[in-house]
Amino acid sequence: MQTGRVPNRLIATGLVAGLIVRVTGQQAFGIYYFLGNISVPVILFYLLFQMRVLGAGDVKLFSMIGGFLTLEELFRCIAYSLILAGAQAVLFLASDQKRWEELTHAGKYFLDLISTGKPKPYAPKKDAERMHFALAVPILFGTAFAVLWQKG
Repeated sequence: MQTGRVPNRLIATGLVAGLIVRVTGQQAFGIYYFLGNISVPVILFYLLFQMRVLGAGDVKLFSMIGGFLTLEELFRCIAYSLILAGAQAVLFLASDQKRWEELTHAGKYFLDLISTGKPKPYAPKKDAERMHFALAVPILFGTAFAVLWQKG
């Protein structure tokens, strides 16, 4: 059943597995790296989550992945994932005129944010339907690229 959400069981299982991998490979020091790496996405994406630009499931998914990766791999994963999500968003927006109107509305929101310097929850236009844009697939491919395309 598709709900558009990342199941908490998946996140919890991944976090436990990541902790086991870290402790197995780095003993007690692995706990330190594990806690640091799973905290990075929460810190980086907190503002975007508060603005309702990014969902909690996406932040939790990045955190879970951080439990397995090095910090360098995690940053590459985030970068690749966001690039892929941007490409997906362009295709998504190009397929529907209503989406372009919502993008214009979002642009006005960000201009207001820049001019006032005060973040506030993003409210879609009244007549616009709620847009759902899951990052799980770009995160999957971003993680694969980060792990497979190591710096040589």
